[in-house]
Amino acid sequence: MTEIQKLTKQRDLVAAAFNAIESKSRNLAVNAEDDEKKQADAFGELLDFIQQTNIKLNKELFKLEEGE
Repeated sequence: MTEIQKLTKQRDLVAAAFNAIESKSRNLAVNAEDDEKKQADAFGELLDFIQQTNIKLNKELFKLEEGE
């Protein structure tokens, strides 16, 4: 894989992670609306989702760097 292909793949992985987080955030915000309890739960769920997405992204980026 060329360096340009690696960079393109990295960009695509980061963009996909960002889009997933943004989509999850919007869905949670719509569901929580003005309810403080739902907002707090949604915020915690979003943080968990971001952490999980970050872990998956880092694994994929590591695989890419290792040439798998």
